[in-house]
Amino acid sequence: MVAAIKVEPSAIGHQTLIIDNGGHTIKAGFSNATSSAEECRIIPNCIARGRDGPRSHRIYVADQLDECKDFAEMAFRRPVEKGYVTSWEGELEIWKQAFFNSDAKTYVSITSRSIA
Repeated sequence: MVAAIKVEPSAIGHQTLIIDNGGHTIKAGFSNATSSAEECRIIPNCIARGRDGPRSHRIYVADQLDECKDFAEMAFRRPVEKGYVTSWEGELEIWKQAFFNSDAKTYVSITSRSIA
């Protein structure tokens, strides 16, 4: 299990988010003078639908798969096939969960500077 990367907005300074959007996993981390490879997050690049019970069909997106206890009879959808994004809608949902959800382990806040 990889440790969570929580960065306070005031401590960000000049960091760059580096993302390797692979077909099976997304590797993401912040780059600065003191960053190391251990701080990289590995996030499943998939959406899965579980069959937990007769009427329960929970949907797991990206790192929510860590909460899954039974992978039997799961249906996986991957938005990247053979190196190409084939489902932008699916990829966007994965990015929202992995980077822009307030509970995300690698939370990214996009701010814009005023041009004056």
